[in-house]
Parts: sequence; structure tokens; C-alpha cells
Amino acid sequence: MRELIREAIADLKKGDGFIYVTADGNKIDLHEAASKGIAVTPVNPKNQVIKKLEDAGLHLNDAKFLNELNELISLVTGNGVTTKSSKRRTFTDSEKSKIVEEWKKVEAAGKKTKAAFAREIGVGYQTFINWLRG
Repeated sequence: MRELIREAIADLKKGDGFIYVTADGNKIDLHEAASKGIAVTPVNPKNQVIKKLEDAGLHLNDAKFLNELNELISLVTGNGVTTKSSKRRTFTDSEKSKIVEEWKKVEAAGKKTKAAFAREIGVGYQTFINWLRG
């Protein structure tokens, strides 16, 4: 599988946009084919790579499969972000009032900036400013 992936990457990184194959399906350099008088067919490497990967069981045109593969990679490596989006938090009027009261105490003590306080409570700076305006 690793060799297949390396070959796919190499094919896709070629600058001329096409790979050339002989009648029996072997890849060949265009200049080599011309010097030997071998007939070749230009092939879009992306299509060929997709076909080879599908033959190996990697269906990269299937969005559901790609999402599952990406999730697997992130879980195995531990450095991916889950695909589920977090829901925005809403605050009740009483919660907003308590937060503003807490800010007044923090402000009087001169301990934090408005931006730092807003980050700490998990609210956007502009949202927090709007709450202060009332």
C-alpha cells in the first residue's frame, strides 16, 4: 500500500500534466518512447491514480469514505480536529447580568483587560462589549 501511495504522489507531482502509457499499460517516458518508436497514449495521472487506489480499496471519490478515513487518521495520530462542529453557547439575561457584575469587580481590581476577560469566559470580545452597553 505504501508503495502504491508513493507512486501515486510521484505521478501527480509530474509537471507536464500527463503520463504516457504503452499499449500494454506500462508507463514510459515520452522521449524514450519517441526514440524507440513506441506508440503511447497520454493519460491524465489523476484518473489513473484514482483507479489504482480504488482497485486497492481506497475510494477517494466517496465523500463518506473520505470523512471516515480522515477521522480514523486523526484518531490514530491524535492531532486531528473532529468533524463535528460545536454549537454556539447562548446566555440567558440573568447569566449576562452576572457576568457583567463579575466584570465590574475585576475591572475595579484592575486585574484584566476586557479582551482577556471575554476570552476567559468563552465569549467574543464584541459580544462582551455589547453586553456592557446593555
